[in-house]
Amino acid sequence: MNQAKIFFSSCLFFILGVFICSALEFGFFISFLILLLSLTFLILSLKNKYFLVLGLWGIFLLLGIWRYQLSLPKQSPDQIYFYNGREVQVRGFIDKEPDQREDKVKLEIKSQQIFLNNSWQKVKGKILVTNYLYPEYNYGDKLELICNLLTPEKVQGFAYDDYLARYNVYSTCYNPKITLLEKNQGNFVLAKILKIKNFFIARINYVLAEPQSSFLAGLLIGAKRAIPADLQNNFSKTGTTHIVAVSGYNVTIIAVFLMLIFQNLGLGRKKSFWVIIGFLIFFAVMTGLQSSCIRAAIMGGVVLLANYLGRTSKIKNVLVLTVILMLIANPKILVFDLGFQLSFLATLGLVYLNPILTRLLRTENIKHTFLKVILGDYLLTTVSAIIMTQPIILYNYGKISLVAPLANILILPFVPLAMLLGFMTGILAMIWTGLGWVAGWSVWLVLTYIIWILEKLAGLNWAYYEFPQISIWLMALLYVLIISFIYKFKKVRI
Repeated sequence: MNQAKIFFSSCLFFILGVFICSALEFGFFISFLILLLSLTFLILSLKNKYFLVLGLWGIFLLLGIWRYQLSLPKQSPDQIYFYNGREVQVRGFIDKEPDQREDKVKLEIKSQQIFLNNSWQKVKGKILVTNYLYPEYNYGDKLELICNLLTPEKVQGFAYDDYLARYNVYSTCYNPKITLLEKNQGNFVLAKILKIKNFFIARINYVLAEPQSSFLAGLLIGAKRAIPADLQNNFSKTGTTHIVAVSGYNVTIIAVFLMLIFQNLGLGRKKSFWVIIGFLIFFAVMTGLQSSCIRAAIMGGVVLLANYLGRTSKIKNVLVLTVILMLIANPKILVFDLGFQLSFLATLGLVYLNPILTRLLRTENIKHTFLKVILGDYLLTTVSAIIMTQPIILYNYGKISLVAPLANILILPFVPLAMLLGFMTGILAMIWTGLGWVAGWSVWLVLTYIIWILEKLAGLNWAYYEFPQISIWLMALLYVLIISFIYKFKKVRI
């Protein structure tokens, strides 16, 4: 086994360690036993080099276990969740952009002080506050709260506690008494980015009618909260939610299609790569540098790198190293973040499955350029991502869209055009409203076409089916079949 394979397999054991520890509790004895066995193998490797691999596997497995254990909350008086179940008076600032819903707003508060024994004492940790829409509070506002701290619990089968734990939130609070103490206490650069972002969205909303304006905001920077419920339902039925959602799965699909379009326009692989990398950086910045958006941009960049290098063998270690770095930053995303799982699986589909389907269906031999682009690029790219992500979607939601491939073929080629025209419209509207009105007509036409396609396809009786959620064992079996297919055909030349 060469060094590259040893590195790759060791990284897989790190991921396995994080996964096992996410599902099972590991005591000191088991960790000590793994460490003892690993050290034994490393010592034996002095006489037989094959034991070195076993020793490294054990060490990386243990590192994965330890990393996850370090991310778990520790009960301590200096942590805000220590006071769950009590009414507290606490001070902190809003450290994320407020999440506005139809009838409420969610504020993530980074706590700083708690009032105990007639004095303010230092405290750490986050509180997710659900509050009324008004008065409005912004990122960086320092607040004083009087509220009952609650421990997140499962809600109607949904693991809400695990969902919040991936963001290291272990305390919630509903409709507290709030006093605004100071403003502009957050990061200066992030505050300016969010201010520009909100002004940009406001200008788009001013020069475009609904639902096109909210659709465009979701398309450009993932701001999909204001999209009407019926349009969001059409996205779901047609398997095109990725267009307006922020995750590695969605950003990866968009990035790959931008790459395909630029290459087919004659820009070239190298120039297209750097243009889309610039787009991913801009996207991450405009969405407020949220951790999920940064991960999404990174996953999109990995797929682009695979396309740029032209060989999947070169990307394998890059992909696994990317996952390792993400898990080191936040190990909880492996099991509790569906967006991360979808992005990783979609990336695997685009890197490994898409080239196989291209060879099997011989789409590279299609002489007609238009058919080659539609069938060989757009269709197979979409199908590859759908195949890799569908089992986990069936496990979590129990639903499938039969029109998703067709919907993506009809819509995705127009998404880059809508993004370009929409971005120009927003910028011009920020400079002068009149220019925004003029430019807005072009993007309105493109968005209206997309919405019309969604309505027609979603209205078909057979477009969308819901099933009982499949078991984890059936999901595992489906992935075994997919992986076996990839392994069998990855080196086959048709």
